[in-house]
Amino acid sequence: MPKPTFLAAAAALALAVALPATASAKSDGSTPAKADVVTAVTTIPATTYDAVGAGPAFDKDFVLKPLKGAAAPAGKVDVLSFNFAWCPHCAANSWPLAAALSRFGTLSGLRQIDTGTYFAKVVKAKPGFSHTKGLSFSKATLDSPYLTFSPVVAYNLKGKLIQRPTKDQLKRLQSVEKQLGAPTVVIGSGYGAVGATFGPDVLTGKSASTIAGGLADPTNPLTQKILGEANLLTAAICTQTAQQPAAVCASAGVTAAAARLV
Repeated sequence: MPKPTFLAAAAALALAVALPATASAKSDGSTPAKADVVTAVTTIPATTYDAVGAGPAFDKDFVLKPLKGAAAPAGKVDVLSFNFAWCPHCAANSWPLAAALSRFGTLSGLRQIDTGTYFAKVVKAKPGFSHTKGLSFSKATLDSPYLTFSPVVAYNLKGKLIQRPTKDQLKRLQSVEKQLGAPTVVIGSGYGAVGATFGPDVLTGKSASTIAGGLADPTNPLTQKILGEANLLTAAICTQTAQQPAAVCASAGVTAAAARLV
């Protein structure tokens, strides 16, 4: 499976970083998420998370690491995500990230993305995982007493640079992944993750509604992968929020996933 690090993106952003950072005002090619998709991914029953626990084994390319020498931040914890619209691995990671964030507040503005064929045709990846269905955070906001959410969608479906990280965001991203791989998630000052715990292959041929529609079923193999990662991301976030909210951070599913934190 191709690794989720794309050097071309790092080069382009390196040239652009001297310029002012931009908000994601330009479209990344996504469309507003359907109501059934939003409801399914943001209201997953706690019993389902607990039944899944840590989930199946992780993909070998997934990296989750503590940030050395970092102390838990005061006040709200910022979760920074870095994605490309055309990236199938980003689409895979979007499902567990959206689920995890929704446990700490109200996630709004979700959009749906079809990654198209850029990964196969331009990056020349084999397999190309064309038309992987995921969620876009380009317009997303999080209303939470615990977290702030800072999504950066750097490239649209055609590979055009549409958003640059700020200098502070760039520093945080490079503390996790020097080459600016995607997807990258930086959780406060505590943890950084690169890639997804499962490959885009398990999403092949599935619509967003189909993926989301299975998220309440803990026996669904895809749900086990998505919620296993969601529990892991939740556990990492809980290390930064002083284990709050307690109902989430002390739950059986999150506790099981926390055993995988290093």
